[in-house]
Amino acid sequence: MRIILLKPNSPPHKGFLGSNYFTLPNIGIGIIAAILIEEGHEVFIKDPFLEGMDFEDTLSFILNKKIDIVGITTVSMHYEGALQLAREVKKRRQSTITILGGPHFQGIGKECLEKNAFFDYICVGEGDYLISDLIKCNFNVHSFSEIAGLVYRNADGKVVSNGMGVTADLDKLPLPAYAHYPMPLSFYTPAVNNYKRLPTTAVMASRGCPSTCTYCQSALFKKNVRYFSVEYVIKHLKFLIENYGIKEIAFFDDIFTIKRSRIIEICDRMIEERLNLTWICFIKANRIITKEILRKMKTAGCWLVMPGVESGSPDVLRKIGKADIKLDTVRRVCQDAYNVGIQTRPSFMLGNPGDTRETMKETMDFALSLPLLHVGVTYFTPLPGTNAWEHISDYGTFDKSKPALNIVASPTFIPHDLEIEDLEHEVENFYRKFYFRFSWVCRFIRYLDFHEIKKLFPGFLIAMKLWISVSKRKLSSMKKMLIASP
Repeated sequence: MRIILLKPNSPPHKGFLGSNYFTLPNIGIGIIAAILIEEGHEVFIKDPFLEGMDFEDTLSFILNKKIDIVGITTVSMHYEGALQLAREVKKRRQSTITILGGPHFQGIGKECLEKNAFFDYICVGEGDYLISDLIKCNFNVHSFSEIAGLVYRNADGKVVSNGMGVTADLDKLPLPAYAHYPMPLSFYTPAVNNYKRLPTTAVMASRGCPSTCTYCQSALFKKNVRYFSVEYVIKHLKFLIENYGIKEIAFFDDIFTIKRSRIIEICDRMIEERLNLTWICFIKANRIITKEILRKMKTAGCWLVMPGVESGSPDVLRKIGKADIKLDTVRRVCQDAYNVGIQTRPSFMLGNPGDTRETMKETMDFALSLPLLHVGVTYFTPLPGTNAWEHISDYGTFDKSKPALNIVASPTFIPHDLEIEDLEHEVENFYRKFYFRFSWVCRFIRYLDFHEIKKLFPGFLIAMKLWISVSKRKLSSMKKMLIASP
């Protein structure tokens, strides 16, 4: 069959960061493509944003190629684009099968299929083999009950959900079909503060997360963490080095550092194999992350770790399911990383359930007190299927009918006792307070090397966009004050 796998067209990201924030190849699409190619199907992978394709370009490609199956993966921010594409494909070529998957559908797949007649099937959870299984059973509805993660209409037209799809044995999965991505890996570039060397790409060494954060769709896997074997991970890394000249890796595991013994084993193998990779990873700031572990990671090539902190208020942390995050431990991990020469870029959220002007100031003050070169800041945004989505009205106002979310440029959830004006532009304020400091310049000089020098120009452009954006906001506020004054 002729199959296309893609992310939908989406409007440009608002805010000073713009759209060019994370352009890395989609790992899940690559694995699904590899499975289908091995089975003899003709597979196209498309990335409209990277390829400069507008909506009509994407639609024309699908129609001109007479695609049999359109597989769309989407996050909540881009759900409107997925709706539009599936609707138009079915309108113009009824025989084309539309299959949708991705984080947006976890917990609400059944509801989405009931509301949208132009969706044929939805995948909830991991759908590595879902399209393959549908093809093998010749789309026979009487066989659908055996396909984990499938949401479908039965013979009576009733929508049925087979629960969460979970791939148990990750080592059986092929490597992503890198040769079939629409652009060479060297065309993909992440955010300027998220890489040291190019070309870089993303790899996953595990799936699942043991945490129970109320806002995260990964929590729906209910602590079902599975691992690629260390042998598989090393084979994957060597393949990327030998075939694509990859110099850096972003480990996209929810938490790369779950097991101390596994961290040591992976690092030792990377050192023994002399892979000469630089890499970054997501971590949890807990007792596993010791100075000794960080030294081992540094020796193996790690230069950046990214803990999810989210708030500087213990009370807010409890409300969002992160009571196990201790701010003293976060401070210790950041200081240990700084001492061994690894950068730390924590993520923070503003406008969390329970947030007030005081707790948001606590968060900013906490971030400013840490030995950091970079931070990541977003607005708290309830996502479909999560605990926060179900109980968000207990903590503030949120319009669930607006699936097009932008977690950086504008708040969509407003906590009780706050107004939207209290939150608007606060992400920019956070970045301004963090980066425009003399202490930050001193810290930047400490880390300055050949690789950082090469990124000075794009970093300077982002800083200028931030400065202009903040200046415009201040000017607008002054005008409003002048107009309002008698």
